[in-house]
Amino acid sequence: MNQTFSAGIIAAGEGSRFKKSGIQTHKPMLPVAGFPLIGHALRNLEAAGILKAAIIFNEQEADCADWARRNFPGLELNILIKSTPSSFESFWLVGRLLGPGRHLITTVDAFCLPHETRKMVDQVPQDGIALGVTSFVDDEKPLWVAMDEKTGKISEVGASTGKFATAGFYNVPGSIFEKRPDDDMASLRFFLKWLVSNGTPARGIVLNDVLDVDVPKDLEAAERLLKGSKT
Repeated sequence: MNQTFSAGIIAAGEGSRFKKSGIQTHKPMLPVAGFPLIGHALRNLEAAGILKAAIIFNEQEADCADWARRNFPGLELNILIKSTPSSFESFWLVGRLLGPGRHLITTVDAFCLPHETRKMVDQVPQDGIALGVTSFVDDEKPLWVAMDEKTGKISEVGASTGKFATAGFYNVPGSIFEKRPDDDMASLRFFLKWLVSNGTPARGIVLNDVLDVDVPKDLEAAERLLKGSKT
């Protein structure tokens, strides 16, 4: 197994669904049990042994960067403030910031308990990519994967349906960021599908205590998940 010591967080989304609901707080700063999403993500990474992290915030979120630096002095943070046109662009920029080695890249709205982040740091293959997957799917457009449950091998990303969908956690080698694909990548899901269809070995790591914080009710679900872990 290859140990992962660095991580990336994609936090450049606009949080449009929260804004439509009247919540103007920047998405990375949305509180779960009084602590912001970006804080939960960084705390989980730190607890899993991560030493450095790259984060991308959009250009309206400079205050989020200040908060992260102030509250996580023990992490070596490389923060990019840039609005991007797509999730792929954010993913690519974070990967380029991280450079060589294996990296766990996640999205700020992929909320989980610490042991799930630990899985994604420790349970990685010698080569290829490892995707966090979950059978708990509450998403309008889940990214289904075709996966052998015995071996964890993923044969297809973007299947028409399935038991498991991606969960916002990606353990990847820095080598996938060495050459930008010639194909137009409209989103991160297209890039993941492209990697697997072009022969990159892929494995799924099943995560149970994880959810996507996309709408206001998800904040309540995240708080219940957190409180349930302490009872």
